[in-house]
Amino acid sequence: MSDLKDYIEKRVRVISTDARLFEGILQGYDKSTNIILSDCIERIIYPEPEEENQEIPMGLYLMRGGNIVCVGEVDEQQDDELDWMKIKGENLKGTKNPL
Repeated sequence: MSDLKDYIEKRVRVISTDARLFEGILQGYDKSTNIILSDCIERIIYPEPEEENQEIPMGLYLMRGGNIVCVGEVDEQQDDELDWMKIKGENLKGTKNPL
């Protein structure tokens, strides 16, 4: 993932293999795609209207490359227009193949 060098010191979103959503500033990575995020938060978005979404501060967060599905840069302008607490979504399916 040599393309990650373009995201250093930028806000990124990461989806993990267990369908969790993280956001933070990419501080570093290695050849195994292990990454370091600063100012990291985990967003939990519920599909049911009666459940309130959560934003959990994680601080400095290390993620193993084997647990990462994708990493993408956050569009700050578009993100500023979103109210994450009001967005609803569908449950994501797991990304790991059954053994």
